[in-house]
Amino acid sequence: MKKNWKNLVVVGALSISLLGAGIATAAPDVQGTPAEQVLIDKYESKKFESKLDAIMARGYILVGMTGDYKPFSYLNPQTNEYEGYDVDAMKEFGKSLGVEVRFVPTTWSNMMNDLLANKFDIAAGGVTRNTDRQKKAYLSQGYIQFGKAPLIRAEDKDKYKTLDDINKPTVRVGVNPGGTNETFVRAYLKNANVTVVQNNLDIPHMVADGTFDVMITDTVEALTYAKADPRLYAALTDNPFTRNQKGYMIQRGDFIYSSYLELWMDEMKLQGKFDQLYKKWLE
Repeated sequence: MKKNWKNLVVVGALSISLLGAGIATAAPDVQGTPAEQVLIDKYESKKFESKLDAIMARGYILVGMTGDYKPFSYLNPQTNEYEGYDVDAMKEFGKSLGVEVRFVPTTWSNMMNDLLANKFDIAAGGVTRNTDRQKKAYLSQGYIQFGKAPLIRAEDKDKYKTLDDINKPTVRVGVNPGGTNETFVRAYLKNANVTVVQNNLDIPHMVADGTFDVMITDTVEALTYAKADPRLYAALTDNPFTRNQKGYMIQRGDFIYSSYLELWMDEMKLQGKFDQLYKKWLE
């Protein structure tokens, strides 16, 4: 018994030491990988100058994705594979590093905390650049411009043309939690009848079938769903309520890693690869 107790003490002390050093001791739910424990720390327990070096030495990069935001990130339930614009982009990023790409599930509500807890090396899949996120993490340069706009039923395309048209108690608005869509709705649609829906993928269908009247989302997502379902209409996409850009998010303070990310994005633009992804997923 004494020997077992001592072993427990040693294990407990080691766990505390690892946590104190910023090492994540819980294994993330990584798609396509075995369930072995994965340890990710401040540049792999300070063996490397940058996370970039740690990723290349490790042989794979962990990419955090929600999987619920077409056309950027969608976890296909039939194949259990991620697909979309940023899925392809991150595969290009991994290729540039010479490493495997592994996708880690996250949610919009938990994305920032998961990133800061080292559950993945980069967040992708339609991440909006804004100052609130930049205060805690590092947002890359933008690669697509968009804005917030209403996804509505085609029969209502002349009904909702302004925020005032939507900001009424009789207008039912569906929104997913934790992201910039909910932030916008809470700020500008305080009089509307707002319902939070956990799965972002469900909301467009609920607008189409009449459960909700409006979904506030990004112009690119609104256009994607309107193109797929003739019952839906992407309103105000030429003149959205906001002007924003999509980017990629990593932990701040790592100049080497962030510089590589920015140069890779410059190269993607110069070689026309972002244009190719746009034509594949957004046109």
